[in-house]
Amino acid sequence: MGTRDPVRVPIPHTAREIEADLTRRIAAGQFRPGARLPTYDALAEEYGSARRTVARAVDALKARGLVVGVPGSGTYVAE
Repeated sequence: MGTRDPVRVPIPHTAREIEADLTRRIAAGQFRPGARLPTYDALAEEYGSARRTVARAVDALKARGLVVGVPGSGTYVAE
């Protein structure tokens, strides 16, 4: 019998892990000042986590002053 490749299942990330990764990506310049972050839904899919988990991570970034939310527009990297 042949060997089967393992199925890759996204591992859900915690809000802290997502916050740390987004912080790293901002510091690395992947998201520059004034840049709009992907939507919560897009980030939830990317990280394999619930939308609420992503929202908690982004809320923590807002509390630290790294990003700002603009109602009806999105979340942007602070300038």
